[in-house]
Amino acid sequence: MRVVIFLLLLGCTAFANQLNPTQLPHPLFLKLGFSTIIEFSENPIRVVVGDNQSFQVEKMDKSLVIRTLVSYATSNLFVYFKEAQPRLFTLTASEDANPSIYNKFDLTPPKMTVAPATEDKSEKKGLASNTKTGVKLGSAVFDKSKDYLTVDFSISTDGKNLIQPKWDLIRLANGDKKISPHKIWSERQEIQKDSKVKARLIFLRPNIEKSLTGSSIVIPLKGRSDVLRLNLKKGN
Repeated sequence: MRVVIFLLLLGCTAFANQLNPTQLPHPLFLKLGFSTIIEFSENPIRVVVGDNQSFQVEKMDKSLVIRTLVSYATSNLFVYFKEAQPRLFTLTASEDANPSIYNKFDLTPPKMTVAPATEDKSEKKGLASNTKTGVKLGSAVFDKSKDYLTVDFSISTDGKNLIQPKWDLIRLANGDKKISPHKIWSERQEIQKDSKVKARLIFLRPNIEKSLTGSSIVIPLKGRSDVLRLNLKKGN
């Protein structure tokens, strides 16, 4: 029996080591008498639930059906795939919960693309730059189920300065809350002189007012003590 337990623990540890250390767990809220479905773009090959006495997980093709067996409980859930990175979930059962009925996940990770450097023709011609250093909001929108907040914005620089954001330290600030993004996408990792770069941040259930009152994106910069701050407004 001890050998079997050791092998199971060893297998779970090996699978856990496959998790991306920057990947945040996705929260799922459950309520007794309700089923929660999570659907993936790839078939899961293995599912590990921390507390199988309190939570029941049933596999159906590319979906998992999760039910709580008790009124109050918490646990974690690991889902593994043949090609995609493993996904981690936190399960919370409560009588007061607004249950997460359906969630769909595209397992294709967004890529940080780097565009080729372009020649600055304005400097050769001696033209003055009209680009100002700063950050501009494109949109900040909650999805209908409030599981995601997507923020689109752009960062621009003047003809004198190059900006290198600390992408891994970007945070959504709201009062005392500092929330890390679940996914980050940018056209380039740095913003060359007299240019503009578009970027997108995705936050999982950030637990802030949908109006985004008092919320801002804080962007630290390499080699500088100041930060860029983007005040958010309610999206359409």
